[in-house]
Amino acid sequence: MFAAEIYMHRFLLSSPVRTLNPEEADWFYTPVYTTCDLTPNGLPLPFKSPRMMRSAIQLIASNWPYWNRTEGADHFFIVPHDFAACFHYQEEKAIGRGILPLLQRSTLVQTFGQRNHVCLKDGSITIPPYAPPQKMQSHFIPPDIPRSIFVYFRGLFYDVGNDPEGGYYA
Repeated sequence: MFAAEIYMHRFLLSSPVRTLNPEEADWFYTPVYTTCDLTPNGLPLPFKSPRMMRSAIQLIASNWPYWNRTEGADHFFIVPHDFAACFHYQEEKAIGRGILPLLQRSTLVQTFGQRNHVCLKDGSITIPPYAPPQKMQSHFIPPDIPRSIFVYFRGLFYDVGNDPEGGYYA
């Protein structure tokens, strides 16, 4: 999930539709790498992400005219955090924070895709999770077997020592 920033950037660098002439561009990718800010334990630290994003936007807005002419509507960002551009891993705090106002007109490419959620902006592009097909085939349940329980778990339990805020996270 967090590698999406790096993979997308690498892909775009070699894309045949890439142009080096900004006047020819329809869309601008802005690599910020907010998920590469890690705790000493190697866990993503989204608390500084809004500041990083504001700083990046301030830099491009003050050095090039392209952000200012559309207020970022022709820019896209990768935001693969748990709750995307709300930049928090706890849902209650993410909802309270909301999507960074500077990103309201931009397209967000994100791994979070829960419909009707304050952290999913209309027009966002959701990257589906990836699992190797050979790994998934061993878990297929034949369609004729009735299912009484369906479970979806998103996340990981951290212990107190691993949680950046000292609490539990799931």
